[in-house]
Amino acid sequence: MKIIKIKRKISSTLLKIKELEKFKGKDVEIKLDISEINSAEKGSARLAGVFSKYADKIKYAIESEAWALAIKDKYENYRR
Repeated sequence: MKIIKIKRKISSTLLKIKELEKFKGKDVEIKLDISEINSAEKGSARLAGVFSKYADKIKYAIESEAWALAIKDKYENYRR
């Protein structure tokens, strides 16, 4: 017995499953266990905003200029 898990959006009643190609011409029994994936489960894989609770809003202005300040500090003495 081989278990194949496939997650994809269904746009048609006709299913084309490439993973079953190796079973072509063989006698097989296929069991379908269909469960709908809700949006909460989908979003859990994304990491955007995970650390937002640790953000320091006071430092936003400093962070936006951080690259320019770092370059200035590094190469400021080069021109002298």
